[in-house]
Amino acid sequence: MSAPAPEGAALRGMTWDHPRAYLALEAFESTGTAPRVAWDRQSLADFEAHPIDELARHYDFMVIDHPGLGAAIGAGALAAYEDVLAPEALRHWSDGAIGASGASYRLGERTWALPIDAAAQVTVRRPEVPVVRRWEDVPAAAEEHPVALCLAGPHAGLMLLAMCSASPTYDEDRLLDPLTAGRAVDLLREVFRRGARDILDPIGVHELLATGEGATWCPLAYGYVSYADRLAWSDAPTWHGSGPLSVLGGTGLALAARTAADPARLAAARAWVAAYLDDEVQARLVPRSGGQPATRTVWVGGDAFYADTVATLEAAWVRPRSAGWIALQDHLSELVREAIVEDLDAATAIADVNHRYAALRQG
Repeated sequence: MSAPAPEGAALRGMTWDHPRAYLALEAFESTGTAPRVAWDRQSLADFEAHPIDELARHYDFMVIDHPGLGAAIGAGALAAYEDVLAPEALRHWSDGAIGASGASYRLGERTWALPIDAAAQVTVRRPEVPVVRRWEDVPAAAEEHPVALCLAGPHAGLMLLAMCSASPTYDEDRLLDPLTAGRAVDLLREVFRRGARDILDPIGVHELLATGEGATWCPLAYGYVSYADRLAWSDAPTWHGSGPLSVLGGTGLALAARTAADPARLAAARAWVAAYLDDEVQARLVPRSGGQPATRTVWVGGDAFYADTVATLEAAWVRPRSAGWIALQDHLSELVREAIVEDLDAATAIADVNHRYAALRQG
């Protein structure tokens, strides 16, 4: 049995605790144009790591990160939207998203979430700081302009994955090319020695830069339009002649399998999805309310935050979504952080991650 929704609410949902995530949902709920969803919030750290199948026991909708899909699907926790929505509507919403935002929620020819927020790692800076286009130029720029790196949680590892994504080994039994990854760690150590020693997640990076004190830029962190009144962004740096190197983030709206099995709840969920993913809502209400929509029209024709980073969003690399990836991602980040901050051996860390990745792929 599903947990009852609070009084007056047809459904329950879980999002993450940042204005970018919840303000647009609250604004939409206030319009009264769809069945009511009562939204709870979890921290960014929980959003990045909390098992989706556990949330699906208590919530009808979950705002999720795509790397957790494999485990949730394996547990039978989610409904595929092919069984819920008309094909033309599903195609419109998925195909209309920026870059691989729609494709990142598809596994086994099924769609397990709908993209409602798009993000990728980009360069974050105060408006007066010059744009640095290449990783090769980052250490020298760090001498001129105080710099911070995004190293908390999974983000140290995600930064390394971005730098190595020009030649990803996604379908092989090796996640990281040892030579490329070793050079990347060496560069990041050099930058860390020249910059702020804070261990920050993307929100912390934006908060630090927005204070106007200390660090003035970060070469790579997930972008937050919430700070558009104080900060500026540019495409992720290139490396060795590549395009902008970044790992796709953003969020998708997943539906609990048990909700889809309940006719009354399913009808309410269908009505809410159709109303919230309406083109007008996504293109106008969501950005006006502080959200960061996934719809491509906003990124192509939007304000500077979107226009200045759209190339990165279009090119961002999609992480594996197999069961076990989240744990490997966390392990990778811990090793990378130690290699950068404590100057530990990078070659051993890279070999360990590749060994674990091979075991993950072999099941």
